[in-house]
Amino acid sequence: MALTYNELVSLVRNWSNRDEEVVSDAIIKDCLKYAADKTYRTLRVPPLENVAVYEKTLLEAATTNSNGLVSSRTEIQLPSDLIEFIQIKELDSAGLTTRVFNEKVDIRTFNDPSAEKYSNSNYFARQRNKLFITPGFGINSLGNSANSIELYYYRRLPALNALYSVTVLNYNVGFLTTVGAGSGVTGSALLYFNSNTSTTAYATSAEAQAASVGGNVTSTYYIGTLVPNWLRDENERVLLMGALGELYSYVQEDAQAAKYGKMFYNEIEELNNEDKSRNASGGNLQINFNGRGLI
Repeated sequence: MALTYNELVSLVRNWSNRDEEVVSDAIIKDCLKYAADKTYRTLRVPPLENVAVYEKTLLEAATTNSNGLVSSRTEIQLPSDLIEFIQIKELDSAGLTTRVFNEKVDIRTFNDPSAEKYSNSNYFARQRNKLFITPGFGINSLGNSANSIELYYYRRLPALNALYSVTVLNYNVGFLTTVGAGSGVTGSALLYFNSNTSTTAYATSAEAQAASVGGNVTSTYYIGTLVPNWLRDENERVLLMGALGELYSYVQEDAQAAKYGKMFYNEIEELNNEDKSRNASGGNLQINFNGRGLI
């Protein structure tokens, strides 16, 4: 059952049997955030999988010689939602895999020219929000501009209460709603219209005026709709159990906290096991790495 964020907050309150004088909505929202954070530590299922593609031209722009690193290495800015690597590979211009980077090394070993490396040249290292792949595997070895690096990874989902931003594009695809006198509504913003092209939105008054000479410019406050979130929309029980565990810790009811904490991890284990069962019975194809390939 898909729930809105506010419905999820109410669900936690109803299960906790605590009124707002004891546990505020702000505390419940914190508990839900902590529950989501804990979920991402151990849940590994297809809805959390994602892929980032780095074409040669983009890698050329991103690669630097900073920090004294050799110019032959390739430096990649990691996605902000990354939890854990699944696989890193190179594709040729035909989209075929030509190399899989499956040997993780410490960043100090990676940068030490005298250090003993693994037997192949397919190793990588991570330093904070940067990924470095094999020294000697420079940008030029990617071949033509159609070659790329693909990073498969587990991701964090958007925040449970994330809204689409107020943009012309999101207006055009129906991700916004009007909010009347929305200047006091958090997250709301104005879009502009010309009376001669009344259904076309513009980001600024000047753009709306320029769109049709002589028309009157009007403006309306909009706010984004709730961004889909697989946990909130399809597996609210995971968040519910996790949030209740956090809530009971907050009110110092240790037995209840332990009870719901156990139920929370049971929910995660069940989801992980369901995915393993599907794979074993010929369901979704999964790309798995050995231990050296994970971060």
